[in-house]
Amino acid sequence: MSLPPSESDWQIRQYIYTRLVGTSRAPTILDIAAHFVMRPAQAQAALRRLQAAHALVLAEDGAVLMAHPLSAVPTDYRARIDGHWLYANCAWDSLGIPAMLGIDVQVEARHPLSRQPIHFCVDGGQLVGAEGCLVHFAQAFRNWYDDIVET
Repeated sequence: MSLPPSESDWQIRQYIYTRLVGTSRAPTILDIAAHFVMRPAQAQAALRRLQAAHALVLAEDGAVLMAHPLSAVPTDYRARIDGHWLYANCAWDSLGIPAMLGIDVQVEARHPLSRQPIHFCVDGGQLVGAEGCLVHFAQAFRNWYDDIVET
């Protein structure tokens, strides 16, 4: 059992969000270590504590994969803000981006089965253009972290 995240771990998480929102890319372990003046092993340990607390998801190589609702890798769900795309992990997370940032966004997605494009936006906190769309959760929420990437 790992220790809970420390205050500095939460600062690292905020840094990850800031970098993802600003650049659509997650910082590397070396970026985090340099920014917080720590050894890479300390940065990796902080990321593992954050993952254990379900505050982010790491790839097998230890790199940041997800900081919900954001994805560090391109996906079929993306939201346009300030002239660049932010990637979401799923349809639900694509709605989480404008909620998290408190802004209007244009969302482009692909239907997971038909691969048909889906376009909608959040304007003034209201979902627009998603008539007839439905978000289906294949897993009950209590099971999401059994395999959050697949969920």
